[in-house]
Amino acid sequence: MSLPQPLPRVLATEVVVPAMRDIVDKYNVARATTLETVTPETATFDNVLKPLAEVENGVQGKFAMIEMLQYGSPCLETQAEYDKARELYIKAQTEWSADGRFFKLLQAARAKDDFNRLDTESQHLLEKELLRYKHAGHGLLGPVQLEEFQRRNSEILQLEREIHQNIAREKGGIWFTLDELDGVPESELAKWKDDIATDDPDNDSQKEKTKGKFVSFSNGGTIAVLTYAHCPETRKKMYLADNLKLGENKPIFEKIIANRARQAHLLKYATYADLKLTERMAMTTKWLKDFLQGLQVALCPLGKAEIEILQRRRLSDLQARGYSIDQKTEQNFPPWEKRYYERLVEQDFEIDKEKIAEYFPLDTTATKMLEIFGSWFGIRFDPIPDNMRTGDVIWHDSIQVYSVWDTKDGEFIGYLYFDLLWRKYKFRGNQAVNLQAGYLRPDGTRKYPANILMCSFPTPTPGTCVLLKHHQIWTLFHEMGHTLHDILSKTEYVRFHGYETTLDFVELPSSFLENWCWKKDVLKKLSCHYTTLDKKYLFEWRKQNPGQSDLPREIPDHWIEKLAEHRYFNRALFHLRQLSISMFDLQIHSLSNEHEIADLDIQKLFYNLRKEIEGFDFSLCNDGFEFVTFNHLTNGYDMCYYGYLCCTAIAQDIVQTYFTNDPYNIETWAKYRKEVLEYGGSHANELEMLTRFLGHPPNMDALVQTLSQAYQRN
Repeated sequence: MSLPQPLPRVLATEVVVPAMRDIVDKYNVARATTLETVTPETATFDNVLKPLAEVENGVQGKFAMIEMLQYGSPCLETQAEYDKARELYIKAQTEWSADGRFFKLLQAARAKDDFNRLDTESQHLLEKELLRYKHAGHGLLGPVQLEEFQRRNSEILQLEREIHQNIAREKGGIWFTLDELDGVPESELAKWKDDIATDDPDNDSQKEKTKGKFVSFSNGGTIAVLTYAHCPETRKKMYLADNLKLGENKPIFEKIIANRARQAHLLKYATYADLKLTERMAMTTKWLKDFLQGLQVALCPLGKAEIEILQRRRLSDLQARGYSIDQKTEQNFPPWEKRYYERLVEQDFEIDKEKIAEYFPLDTTATKMLEIFGSWFGIRFDPIPDNMRTGDVIWHDSIQVYSVWDTKDGEFIGYLYFDLLWRKYKFRGNQAVNLQAGYLRPDGTRKYPANILMCSFPTPTPGTCVLLKHHQIWTLFHEMGHTLHDILSKTEYVRFHGYETTLDFVELPSSFLENWCWKKDVLKKLSCHYTTLDKKYLFEWRKQNPGQSDLPREIPDHWIEKLAEHRYFNRALFHLRQLSISMFDLQIHSLSNEHEIADLDIQKLFYNLRKEIEGFDFSLCNDGFEFVTFNHLTNGYDMCYYGYLCCTAIAQDIVQTYFTNDPYNIETWAKYRKEVLEYGGSHANELEMLTRFLGHPPNMDALVQTLSQAYQRN
């Protein structure tokens, strides 16, 4: 198989740190040369920033491979080397951003008439670099203040890294008897370690041993118990224990928030929110507050109605199981009951997620997904043969690799990797991870991108395969939106490749693509009953279902019709959770003085907001730490969690404008690819880009309108 560009090479553990040293050295040489040969009088884009941009282009692939290790690291030793490499880079970044001489050269280059003759992407690059230096204190702070500012920035980066390490290495769980786990499917029970409890571990011989399972919080354990366990106390116990994990992250997070506020104040911004929004599409805190408050007014009544449906189902179920109903039980709905009663209500709707999941085995679903997306975007995914998928081109033997080609002109586009299963030491989450950004070389040829669709779907037990619930298919579509954005963009600089956009734009392609995971014809094409894949699966199914006819290969229409009919069930609650975290993100980053920093009770604020906005009874959760169990607010999404809601609204506007009446028009998909995805982050004004694409300013009410119309229909 002939490929125009070699597959990226995975770095061996022992070369991770030397590779980062080499990257830093290349930057240092370029910067030193510029500082030695260029003065403010002679400074231009071509002799100040372009040499640095060319270094950034050239080293990005190796840098991305090192960064990948924070997500897909195969062992603790490699993680440790990544940590060392990251520290080297952070130290170098601190030194670079502290160099006022380079800032003055950038200022001088921006002031030259030559700036107006640059292409728009180069202009954007210079403006972004200048803003980065200004946000590092240049032009505003004196030498002493600047030194303090840089020191605190380094401290924030280190604290963020500590939080990420704690999340990645969390190994907690809770022990249950098999009786307590009644209702949990055997396929889930088989994933957990058998264990034995005694009243006195030091006196086993005199105590009766009780068999049970140790259920870990990760690898789907918490979700499985909350979804299936019949006993209310089991669900409550699991939720509250999970809510208490990672308490060590709380003081670290508090330091980060305080330091961010002080950094913003030093730069003469009223709050950290005001500082960060200068880097966002939203631009102002007033716009953001109005947007979020408008969503709260519109969505809270819908969420309340959804909780009432769940509560009615809960009370009838508890009564049927012989539980007494007191006033508190009748009036309050605790958060640990949501998943279980969602499932029961869906069963009342005749939606059986377990039966539906049987038609979506992970491997075939993901492969068919590529065929479908390829037909829309005019691309083709060719699997890389096993004999090329060896040695140092993959970091785990479960990984699949595809070359991507344009079907119209046969042009090579890049590489796509699938790394879809949970494993030890792998990051607990779902994300698209760039492995090589595309860019334009000085000779006019193009470096092609590579991207990983990296998920943590629970691993199958021996002799079984992974079956996807519909929400997991949704996850695949969402993350593929990011991956396709990365693969299909065409930029001159790696700085703007793919999803290197403003952060409140970055979720748009993924939010847009989610809409198709509900369509009947799409689900039909994706489906394939798992028993048709292997005779051993069919044999086991027949043993468990004696006397029943074998199931059809393709999912029956009535399952899909039920999914589509109740597509918006509990959707308001889904978005209200996003809204409560967005409000939390805004409020913790809106501290205007030392008094407010000292008075902030992060824990209380988080659970109060969740109660106010989502409507659940969080009274037993107030000592928990859920706000530090996900990494968004310490991994670049600080002051941008609202981006999910913002992008969902714009995505709905795109669907309504172009795809409602003709969802598979090839010319429309080509227009979307060319006028949105190919830009990556290279357009200096993404609202302007979207306005031109849509033919009108984005309708930020589209999300609410879509949900309101759905509720009126139902």
